[in-house]
Amino acid sequence: MHNSTYGSKLLTKVFFVVLAWTISFQSLHAQTSPAPTEADNQRYLALMLLNVLDKDEQGPELDLIRSAHAYGMNAVYLTIPWDKIYYNSPTDKPLWDKFDQQVKTATDLGMKVALRIHLGRHSTRIKGFWEPSDSHQSSTGKPVLSGYQDTSFGFDNQPVIAKAQAFVKETVTRYKHLQTNKQLLFVSITTTGTQEGEYPAGLIENGKEGPAVYDYSRSMITGFREFLKTHYKKLQRLNYLWGVEHKSYEDVLPPATPWEPGETFRQRAGKDWYIYRHLVLKRFTEQMITTVKSVDPNVKFVSDYGSVFDKPSNVRGTLGFRSLNEKADGIKINDDLASHDHRWSVDIIKSAAPANFIAANELFINTAFDNNAHLKQINENFEHGANVVAVVASQQGTMNRAEPFLRQAAQTWVTQAMKPIVYRDSVSYRLSAAVEKGGPINVIFDEWRKRAYADPANPKPVYISMNEDILAPEYWNDASNYPPYVFRPVPMQIIAVNKDFTFRLPTDTFSDVDGTIVKMEVGALPGWLSFENGQLRGRPTTLGDYRIQVKGIDDEGGTTEAFLTIRVDTRENANKPPTVDANFSNQTIALNKPFSLPIADGAFEDADGEVTKIEASELPSWLKFANGVLTGTPTKLGEYRISFKAYDDLNAFVETYFTIKVVEPQFLNAPPYASSSLPVKYAQLNMPFNYILPTEIFGDPDGYISSISLQNRPSWLNFQLNVFSGTPTEEGEYRLIIRAYDNAGAYVEVPFILKVEIPEVRFELVQGGNKVDQRVIRKLSGDDVIPYSELPSLLNIFAYGNFEYDKVDFDLSGPYNKKSQTKTFPFALYENASGFAPYIGRYTLTVTATKEDSVIVTNSIQFSISFGDSINITKDLEDWRFFPNPVESVFNVKLPADLIANDISYELITVSGKRIDFPKEFVTVSDDLANIDLSKLHISSGIYFVRLHANGALLKQFKIFKK
Repeated sequence: MHNSTYGSKLLTKVFFVVLAWTISFQSLHAQTSPAPTEADNQRYLALMLLNVLDKDEQGPELDLIRSAHAYGMNAVYLTIPWDKIYYNSPTDKPLWDKFDQQVKTATDLGMKVALRIHLGRHSTRIKGFWEPSDSHQSSTGKPVLSGYQDTSFGFDNQPVIAKAQAFVKETVTRYKHLQTNKQLLFVSITTTGTQEGEYPAGLIENGKEGPAVYDYSRSMITGFREFLKTHYKKLQRLNYLWGVEHKSYEDVLPPATPWEPGETFRQRAGKDWYIYRHLVLKRFTEQMITTVKSVDPNVKFVSDYGSVFDKPSNVRGTLGFRSLNEKADGIKINDDLASHDHRWSVDIIKSAAPANFIAANELFINTAFDNNAHLKQINENFEHGANVVAVVASQQGTMNRAEPFLRQAAQTWVTQAMKPIVYRDSVSYRLSAAVEKGGPINVIFDEWRKRAYADPANPKPVYISMNEDILAPEYWNDASNYPPYVFRPVPMQIIAVNKDFTFRLPTDTFSDVDGTIVKMEVGALPGWLSFENGQLRGRPTTLGDYRIQVKGIDDEGGTTEAFLTIRVDTRENANKPPTVDANFSNQTIALNKPFSLPIADGAFEDADGEVTKIEASELPSWLKFANGVLTGTPTKLGEYRISFKAYDDLNAFVETYFTIKVVEPQFLNAPPYASSSLPVKYAQLNMPFNYILPTEIFGDPDGYISSISLQNRPSWLNFQLNVFSGTPTEEGEYRLIIRAYDNAGAYVEVPFILKVEIPEVRFELVQGGNKVDQRVIRKLSGDDVIPYSELPSLLNIFAYGNFEYDKVDFDLSGPYNKKSQTKTFPFALYENASGFAPYIGRYTLTVTATKEDSVIVTNSIQFSISFGDSINITKDLEDWRFFPNPVESVFNVKLPADLIANDISYELITVSGKRIDFPKEFVTVSDDLANIDLSKLHISSGIYFVRLHANGALLKQFKIFKK
């Protein structure tokens, strides 16, 4: 029953989404300005009340309002939460009393009121309002859960929106008298846990809040697919522009980068997703504006956001704030006291805004900052044209602390009428750049600051304009049909006169990036030649060269042309004409700027001779070709087709062409760039491989990276939306090319070497001590025997592998035991200046390397430190020699060669005479050397006696100190 209900609701939501594309979004860019509003030249220093206390809790709000009035504040911005009015059910008796009292207290004191109608609800009180599946969904599939345990519904969810509209209308109607009495400043609608009207920007999981992107609900994903179909028309074009290989639109998902949410909106796919989310939020905003103004068209509507210029604004969906607020009367944002420039935050909203547009800012009192810092924000906001500064205070103690700066600000600003802002300088930016680079603060802020603070003692407002380029219809020009291109120029045909000739045009003459070649046509033919079913047929009767136009036509009617030359000779000719080894890319160059293009060596090849000359034809008057280089300075705008012919030593040729487009310098695209190279990566044979391309490796100075593609890709490797994945099936080295395109089609390439290998770990024996003393003694391999005399007094061991590891575990046993774990490269048994002495004996070293808590490789070797030779490592070591003393864990004794190791028993005696049995499994004997492992007895530090017995007789006693 539940699934059926959910499916019905989903279909309803999808219906509204699809309906929206056919009605609302088709007319997105029909500019509609908000209705003219009455000019209000009063500045407002407002108290903001969040009203987060539960219904039965009595808060200090009324006292806070009275204090605000006493300090000279002239407005109250109070929150009306849906889940506090209708606490459990839409049919509950509404609990208006608390809010009625706040409104009455403020107006009785002569203060104006702004209403923030909050539509988010406590996550435990959504039943009857919406289902968890109706909530905003994160990219990881989790319903939003944010501050105060709030959750919110999807902005495309029309059934729930209708319920929210009913509450908004009820609220505005209840307080309509404020508008009638000219006591109402404005109304805003919010939904997030931070009481802002935007996409949520975080998610609480396991008690911790982290960043997240919304909304990935099923209806949003379905609506996004329909949106893409509308604009791309065909899947091949989307695949081409996104750099993916989807088989159907059902495979298309909105991009998501949970590890760094702000990176979700990079490249073409991310821009598309940003636009769709923007349109859904815009429609929701305008629905709320319509609802508010249906009560009284003179009520002002102000969009309440966290910000519109910082990195989280990308995730909030508010960077395109001008488009979002075409029908709004104002915007309120929230300055961060520590990090935001308060002049900048007003300039960005106020510039280019309609007359009487309300610019509002929020000041959240922060006890970590003094009163001067708070006063500074208010002063700078008002100096640059803010109409309203709303000060958040939820406790009387906070209000008392704020009294000095609030009184001073009120005395300075409340009595001063608003004055027109005069901008004497300006800066501009594009929305696409802001989306790409994490907000205009990362794009244009530095330029703005230079101008605003040109005179540091007298900062001035600077006009900030934004080109909302990705919201303009021209953005979708790239999604129109791409004509075919010449993939492989048609080779010249040399045939004999008076002999039958047949030639099938190669199917790979043309290719199409966003579709298929459906047919080829030829132009005018000589009388002896015909074309049918892709073949040229005929019997030439006259000698000469015949140049024939060949046209490729794609599945949408796009065309391009190539040329085939047929040379009729006196006899059969086995000569093979030259071929084009590399296609020529089209060029865009600047008017009146010198241009040079050398023809690369090897651009033309000849299989049975050599290329003797290259000719360029169809050149404009300003362009010359000499010594293999095109040079010139264009004097006229336009597009020019340049034809190249390459001849071999028998005068046969191949022909190809490209275009040069001359544009004004300001329209010349700067190509993208690569900021760094990529490290060699290793993949395990027959094991899943995954690697995320670093987001900052590519950039574009005058646009954005539209798509990234992979050249030379092996069949097992997938590359979609910057993620490499796949399972390699054979060892080898793959030399891949990663190509990044900008939004004008220029590209840059970086090599990427991927090695498929079986993981291994190798070892080096190193002199121990400080890093300056460390030196590699030798590689350490299995069964190595190392002379004691050649070793320093302190040893360490390094481990290296052919893969990246998070941590490495060492386990050394033998005459000396040591276990350690390190996460620092180079991976060492000792990370500090310590080491172990070169004790004689046989060692076993086991190293386990781990990546993301999964074991990648374990390697174990045995090696020896010899006092004698490679066969008898204890040769010449005197009998009963023991070491070390003091001892950490292993005590070693050289046994006489005539003793039988199995006949020896061991015991440990404390200084008080207590005997401790010593199991034989704690002793290892090799090469007449006994390794006695004291660590397994778990004894404390102190003095002990070690006794060795054979056949009931005492052989030897050693006095040791156990560390």
